[in-house]
Amino acid sequence: MKGNFLILCFYCFVDSTGKETKRGHSAERHVSSPVIAEALALRSALNQALEDGIPNLLVLSDAHDLIRAINSQEQIKSIFGILFDIHALASLFDSISFSFILRSENVITDSIAKFAKSRLIDLSSQLGPSVVFET
Repeated sequence: MKGNFLILCFYCFVDSTGKETKRGHSAERHVSSPVIAEALALRSALNQALEDGIPNLLVLSDAHDLIRAINSQEQIKSIFGILFDIHALASLFDSISFSFILRSENVITDSIAKFAKSRLIDLSSQLGPSVVFET
C-alpha cells in the first residue's frame, strides 16, 4: 500500500476486578499496514504502562498475527524493529503475558475505536480524502 494513511491506535487498562483504570490513544501517519499499526499501538501501551508504574500486565489484543509473533519470537519483516522494542519493553515488567482475544470480546477498545473512527471520518470529509485503519 502506498499513500498517506492515518492509523488510530487505542488501548485501555483494566484492573483485576475488570474496572477500567485508564484509556489512551495515539495517531500515526504514513503507516502502510494494519499489523504495523497494531504493533505501534502495543508499543505505545507498554510505554504508558511502564510510565504509570504498572508492574504486572496481561495484554489482550485482537491482532492475532502480532500476538503469535510476540509469543513465538517469530520475525515479521515489516515490524522487526517494533517487535524488538516490544520484547525489550516487556522485559521491564515483573510479569507480562500476551493473549489473543476476539474483536467481539474486546468490547471496550472496539467501541472506543468505532466512535473515534466515526468522528475522524466526519472531520476528514471536511478536510479531504484519507484512509483510516482502526486498530
